[in-house]
Amino acid sequence: MTNAIILPPPSSPERNRLLSVDLIRRRALERLYRRRCAVEELIRSLEDYQVAQDDVPGECVSLQAAVMWS
Repeated sequence: MTNAIILPPPSSPERNRLLSVDLIRRRALERLYRRRCAVEELIRSLEDYQVAQDDVPGECVSLQAAVMWS
């Protein structure tokens, strides 16, 4: 026994509704994949920046605090 999906006839309003729901879901899924790609790219860029900053030695600055009396 096969599990076949039976769609209503092409002229049926129910079929049009099902197809429009499917289209909405596909578009939402495409947006999610684009966002995921953008987030992954951002994370990669931040990791690369962090590695680059770790390689640069920090500059030592001499600070002095002195009390001045007038």
